[in-house]
Amino acid sequence: MYKDPKVLAGVVVLLGVGFWFFVKPIVMPSKPAPKPTAEQIAAAPRPTLTLEERVLNLKSPAAAPNYVKVSLALEFEDPKHTYLNLKGAAITAANTSLADEMKPDLPRIWDAVIKTVGGKTVDQVATPEGQDALKADLITALNSQLGADRRVERINFVTWITQ
Repeated sequence: MYKDPKVLAGVVVLLGVGFWFFVKPIVMPSKPAPKPTAEQIAAAPRPTLTLEERVLNLKSPAAAPNYVKVSLALEFEDPKHTYLNLKGAAITAANTSLADEMKPDLPRIWDAVIKTVGGKTVDQVATPEGQDALKADLITALNSQLGADRRVERINFVTWITQ
């Protein structure tokens, strides 16, 4: 065949380049992605489901009923860190997808919210401390309804008006 050293050197170089760009990525594993730091995880957005505004009854005598107009944002745990590097429109799209995924659970979510809020008096939820206690009660009630698949981590009141 060819015994010219320049041709043989060219063939060896081409085989090396072919290996480097085409075979190596398939056969040899690449470096693993760096693990996120605790600060990055803490600062990352969370999967959020915003519940529409509703008027709920508070615990009160029938002669003088009390109500609360409330809208909630439920922030869920993100154990796989899927929201870690999301920004702007990507977060909105992911939350929209979450809302579609959670539609079958909405009746159970609202049931837990109505029972928990309805068990409180206007005096119990009038102070910031009372609202924080209500949030803790809501997290407990929602997590018991949703099971291990979805865990509520934090609740934010988007709207909160008592009467």
